[in-house]
Amino acid sequence: MKQQIKIRGARAGGLAAAGLDLPLGTVVGFVGRAGSGRRAMAMEVLYGESRRRYMQALAPVEREGLSGVGQVDVDEVSGLPPAIYLGRERRGRTVGDCLQLDQILAQLVLDQGVLHCGGCGGVCRSFQAAEVEAAVAEHFAENRCLILAPLPLRQGGDWPSLWAELRRAGFLRVQVGGEVMRLDDAPENPGESAEVRVVVDRLQAQAEGSVRFLEAVRTARSIALGLTLVQDVGKGKLLTFNQQPTCDDCGRRYEEFSPQDLANHSAGDCRVLLHGHSLVELRHQPLADLQSFAIHKLGAGVAGEKLRDNLAEAMRLGVGGLGLDRPLDSLSAGEWQRLQLAAALCSGLTGILYICEGLGLALDRQRAQAMGDGIARLAARGNTVLLLDHDPHLLARAEVVWSFAAGSPQRVEGAWVPEDTMPTAGRHGAADAALSIGGTGALGVLQLEFRIGAFNCLSGPSGAGKTRVMHEVVVPILKGRKNTYETSGAGRNNRVVELSARRSRRTVLDELGVFAAIADLYAAAPAAQSGGYGREHFLLDRPGGRCTRCEGSGRHYFDLEFLEDISQLCEACGGRKYRDEIAEITLRGVGIADVLAMSIARASRHFARVAKVHERLAAAERCGLGNVVLGRDCRDLEEGEWLRLRLSVEWTRASTRTWVLVDNPAGGDHPADLADTIYALRELVKRGATAIVADQHEAIVAAADHIALMPGAKGIK
Repeated sequence: MKQQIKIRGARAGGLAAAGLDLPLGTVVGFVGRAGSGRRAMAMEVLYGESRRRYMQALAPVEREGLSGVGQVDVDEVSGLPPAIYLGRERRGRTVGDCLQLDQILAQLVLDQGVLHCGGCGGVCRSFQAAEVEAAVAEHFAENRCLILAPLPLRQGGDWPSLWAELRRAGFLRVQVGGEVMRLDDAPENPGESAEVRVVVDRLQAQAEGSVRFLEAVRTARSIALGLTLVQDVGKGKLLTFNQQPTCDDCGRRYEEFSPQDLANHSAGDCRVLLHGHSLVELRHQPLADLQSFAIHKLGAGVAGEKLRDNLAEAMRLGVGGLGLDRPLDSLSAGEWQRLQLAAALCSGLTGILYICEGLGLALDRQRAQAMGDGIARLAARGNTVLLLDHDPHLLARAEVVWSFAAGSPQRVEGAWVPEDTMPTAGRHGAADAALSIGGTGALGVLQLEFRIGAFNCLSGPSGAGKTRVMHEVVVPILKGRKNTYETSGAGRNNRVVELSARRSRRTVLDELGVFAAIADLYAAAPAAQSGGYGREHFLLDRPGGRCTRCEGSGRHYFDLEFLEDISQLCEACGGRKYRDEIAEITLRGVGIADVLAMSIARASRHFARVAKVHERLAAAERCGLGNVVLGRDCRDLEEGEWLRLRLSVEWTRASTRTWVLVDNPAGGDHPADLADTIYALRELVKRGATAIVADQHEAIVAAADHIALMPGAKGIK
């Protein structure tokens, strides 16, 4: 029987004292609507408990600033391995940083490349002490040679004292002006122009190396600051072997530098070329070209094999078009998800619980197959992969699937089949006026049209450039900025709303835009007026009535540099967010803290007679957010919940000048949640707005009024 993660009595995040068993070393799927408890089980219970145990493993001094980390609300979790979360948040700077290839490639360039002088362009070389004898044997075969250590010129120096010091150190001879003589015969003052060298030893070099020669080189370097001279006794030919990189042509020396210096462009003005390519050029190449270079140009060795293996993983997951220097924030959502999985496979870690959220973003059949294969390889290496996703191609790889509803999990027997909750197809071609974009510009050739007052879908495979077109072309055009494309129909004074995945630190009530209106109601209450409490005492964005300990958040947050942030319930206010005297003021029997504890559905009924407040709450409820609590931190919302919350707010602001842009709204959501998102987009369009959605999910494509295809994308049947 396989080892298992056993969970009993989980209540975190609204779970109903849930329990389940997860087999280790396999792929497991969690499905269910937003707020059903599936994400709470994964993130708050499994991931949260894993982080808590990690903190306990730290030394007391390392935990000093994190002593407030609280217990996870669960009775028992056993068999839990270390957990790593793979989601939408981007950690790191570039593709090379994510794949851990920057340092490996820099080391290869430094070890196998050729250093060129920044002054004359000549080849610069440096020699380790153990490399000198082999090089000497190649030039002075079967000849005896002198190992010399040059002394710096001492203008007006005390040469007799120097000779005495060398005799005490055991040296017998020096070379002055090219002539070897005993120290006893050395001149009292060789002169300022004379070259003085200590004769360390005289011996014959051997290709296989000898201890005596090695010791002589090390002694010479200790005298001459890393420099060793070797002279053929018979022919007088002199060779220079410097520990520092030194130009063969002009003799210019360079300070030694590390792979990190090379990667950070802090190696001075010299250039290091590996088979004619600099590190900058190699990092700029697409991964596919870099893989070909690594296979055909690089020899054997641990670093070369690691580079080839990591590039092979990236190629299998379809990110071969990216360069190592590509910034992570410029990647599409699908590219980022595939890159994360490639990085996990490249890490070589085993015995890890990988929690993967949204891996099924914008996958066509071929890429879904590649992602599924990658997940299977990750599990085959002794890891456990937990999928928070509803892509049937990925879930087909799962050994066990748990379906969550109302905080309780139920094991799915057989294959999970998504329910058919998609709305009917859109009104294709209903609008006449259009925004047209054409010609050649910064993103190449484009020929796109978006219908004004319609639900537009910008479709194309992941990595085709949909995100860049949205943010680098469409947004500037709508805002009246200069662009490199020919456009028509953009209009003037547009209100452009970009709904990104980044969530604010405010409450849901704040985000709905009705907190101030509710605060005014409480400020008008007799108890508030008698106590001198105004609107500001009931808001949380400023001092006044909020808890002074947690500053109105209800929790204490700890920002961890290398892990996800953690939080703990505020002991002073018990999570109510307010000082006691403010929380005790009631209106119709309900305090302001009680309002924040209401669900959107209940609050919609409670404020039914307050038109502005009810309008926003009712819109959010119609978007499937009825169970979301008003005081919930927006950072705790799932991606789909956050998007629908923002869309519901835009309903009441929409006009014919409003353009709403959404990138990848499907996001691995449950089909019923995706149906609510499509409903919200349609309602927005009904109110006069224009929506542009970048996605290739079949439900989005089917629901759109107009399809705009990226260059090279196949037509929609």
